[in-house]
Amino acid sequence: MPDLRTHDLLRLQTDVLKAVALDAGLAEVADLICRRAEAMAPGATCSVVLIDETARIRPLAGPSLPPAYCEAIDGLEIGPEVGSCGTAAHRGTEVIVTDIEHDPLWASFKELALGFGLRACWSSPIKDETGGVVATFAFYYGECRGPTTLERRIVETCIDLCAIAIRHHAVQTRISRLAYTDTMTQLPNRVAFEDFATAALVRGGVGTVGIHYIDLDDFKTVNDTLGHRVGDELLAAVAQRIAAAVPAGALVARLGGDEFAICCPAESMAAQESVAVAVLAAFRQPFAVGEHMLACGVSVGVAVATSAGGDLEVLSQRADTALYSAKAAGRNTYRFFSDEMADAVQRRSALRADLAQALAGGQFHLVYQPLVQMDTQAVTGFEALLRWTHPVHGAIPPDRFVPLAEEMGAIVEIGHWVLDHALADAATWPPSIGLSVNVSPIQLEDPGFAAAVTLALLRHGVRPSRLAVEVTETALFESGGTTRRTLDDLKALGVGIVLDDFGTGYSSLSLIRDRRFSKLKIDKSFVDGLGVDPDCNAIVRGTLGVARATGFRTTAEGIETAAQLAWLRDNGCDEGQGFLIARPMRPDAVADFLAARASGAVLRRA
Repeated sequence: MPDLRTHDLLRLQTDVLKAVALDAGLAEVADLICRRAEAMAPGATCSVVLIDETARIRPLAGPSLPPAYCEAIDGLEIGPEVGSCGTAAHRGTEVIVTDIEHDPLWASFKELALGFGLRACWSSPIKDETGGVVATFAFYYGECRGPTTLERRIVETCIDLCAIAIRHHAVQTRISRLAYTDTMTQLPNRVAFEDFATAALVRGGVGTVGIHYIDLDDFKTVNDTLGHRVGDELLAAVAQRIAAAVPAGALVARLGGDEFAICCPAESMAAQESVAVAVLAAFRQPFAVGEHMLACGVSVGVAVATSAGGDLEVLSQRADTALYSAKAAGRNTYRFFSDEMADAVQRRSALRADLAQALAGGQFHLVYQPLVQMDTQAVTGFEALLRWTHPVHGAIPPDRFVPLAEEMGAIVEIGHWVLDHALADAATWPPSIGLSVNVSPIQLEDPGFAAAVTLALLRHGVRPSRLAVEVTETALFESGGTTRRTLDDLKALGVGIVLDDFGTGYSSLSLIRDRRFSKLKIDKSFVDGLGVDPDCNAIVRGTLGVARATGFRTTAEGIETAAQLAWLRDNGCDEGQGFLIARPMRPDAVADFLAARASGAVLRRA
């Protein structure tokens, strides 16, 4: 063998490091090292094999080895007698076998090697920074012999270069995994999802590509009541369920928060619907998270492209629109995008823009609906109700604009306006007449809300005992600690707290034990059934009995018939309101209404 010149090794180092710096693939770098090593060591056949996480051999490079040989050794588990490479990886030291035919290390594999003309093999381990074996570098010979001094110099350099390339590849793999993987759930993240979906839309050819947006129902409640650790564990469990529900070839990703997405290439719309159905089915059983069994609903919005070249941004917007429709439909369901949905979204967006200008434009006003004592029909107070008169569309129902105001974050400013104007009106009423104001869950989560109420009361000279705030059951169920502290502060101030829409929420009876409340308000849906539906009779009668036993006053809303009023009065309801008693009225009509009641123009007893 001719003398090896030092500059040959230096040139190899330079070329390999340049390839690594340019992010050449690991197999490409290993192939370069093997070819150059073989050029410097005539008669040697070079190979590099990786050792995977299951301690099995995975051929990486062997440009002069027969492909059939590489295929045969792929997947062999390393051990004390697994040829030269398997044994070197197992021992962590070099293994020199000068005669494969007669060496016991090759007893189980010699026929394979000899069949390809391989007579000797010298293998050295390649280690990572911790000393663990990650690969081996080997010279095979077509004759029985060991390495020369010059070959040792070559292999020493090649091992170092392989270690550098493997370490660089591992770092790049970790970086890529961080860039494309959600660390909490180990699912692909938004970047990976968009890359996959874009490629799927470009390819086409499978019939349809569906984008499924998935959002957990009431996930915030878990975080607020059980803490973020439990919430994070629930998200990880949810990720596993969704991933198990989708067919092969689909990608499941976590987009952020409690939002997940599926990109599913499938043959038909029916197949896309099957995916949505499977996702819902995956949530039927509760999730075991630590000591908790958590029921978790889910809403799914689906948009489908039926030809190649679809626009991912448009498809994503449509899936989001369909998701909103699913939530509006009662949650725990799925919806496919339709043109009608798009029209509804446009109308909603226009209304949202108009709502942003409504307060400054003076488009809001208050009306007041009286509450009366059921046995005497004496007026006890008024509930302030917000109305919006749109300059083009006229009266907009509260159930359309209040949720929008909450989404926009405008409800706090609007709520301050309502409180201030309602107290200004109440200041002109007789001091025995109370005022009820509805408050949003978002207002209650504002740490400054109780202070704002205090200042408004002082500004208008209204006693705190005349004011009551009405809070829905749903608001309390979904609330965090701030809401409860706000209610405690209001109660300490002397403001009454009314549990509104009683009976429609998650845990009505348990809320009766909460002594923050002074009054229960029976929902109109139960009042409508009085005297007609035996179940409604039983529910309302039971509610009134529990309220009396626990010291709560009761108000029935939505009384529209004399029969309803008589039933409520005879069964011990304290107060009532509804169209039968009086419709909501403008502020300037309150004085006349009170005067008329005082003069005897009262609702006759049924």
